[in-house]
Amino acid sequence: MVYSSVSILVLLSVISGGLLAQIPEYIKICKRDQNTIASCVLNSIESLRPQLISGIPELNVPSLEPFYIPEIVAVSGDLVPLKASGKDVKVSGAGNFSIKSISVDLNTLTIRGRVRFPRLHLDGRYNLDTQILILPLRGEGNLVADAVKCEADILLRSRLVMRDGKEYLEFTSLKVDIGIRDYRIRLEGLFNGNKALGDATNEAIHQNRGEFLKTMLPYLEKTVSKILLDTANKIVAPIPFDELLPKA
Repeated sequence: MVYSSVSILVLLSVISGGLLAQIPEYIKICKRDQNTIASCVLNSIESLRPQLISGIPELNVPSLEPFYIPEIVAVSGDLVPLKASGKDVKVSGAGNFSIKSISVDLNTLTIRGRVRFPRLHLDGRYNLDTQILILPLRGEGNLVADAVKCEADILLRSRLVMRDGKEYLEFTSLKVDIGIRDYRIRLEGLFNGNKALGDATNEAIHQNRGEFLKTMLPYLEKTVSKILLDTANKIVAPIPFDELLPKA
């Protein structure tokens, strides 16, 4: 959930250099050349790393260290009854990202990428009402989590639209596939703060963390994809396509 958010922000910060009246030195603008655009975007991300860590206000890109998520909500009853939300989540470790692969197809206006984060630490608030296997989970309070070897595969599709005689980029769909090698999470406040039940439940979550993640992941991916698609379109909406990606 978190690292997919960061991944998209990293990619969008590169293609949104046209937002600035004067392009700063740390932003490398990529030409519309199919032979060079993938390597150009990769080099651009590396040159942007220090600014991404501290944030780029003029591009509406928040800092990666720490990275904040105001709220993410997942509600469904398809597989299991689920009501879950996370608020005011602070993420540490996102600045250590690495780009494993990236491709840009200028003919179909499609971006594919894989981003890895060695370790992420999360602190925030949660509200949860669900059942994993035969284990009921209900409560609200603080959450602390650590995840290792996290990867996100991203597929971003777009099209060109005409406005006022100019072409603009519009993102039409965004798909995120998340992979986590391992994680540990602790939820405080389960069962109205009953420590014995809370400790036992947290241990049960840890022992069944694979099944817990499998159940939650589809909802989290869907929620994150919608949030990021809306954000992406807000970033590029004011910028003509010829300024986003100048012709070679």
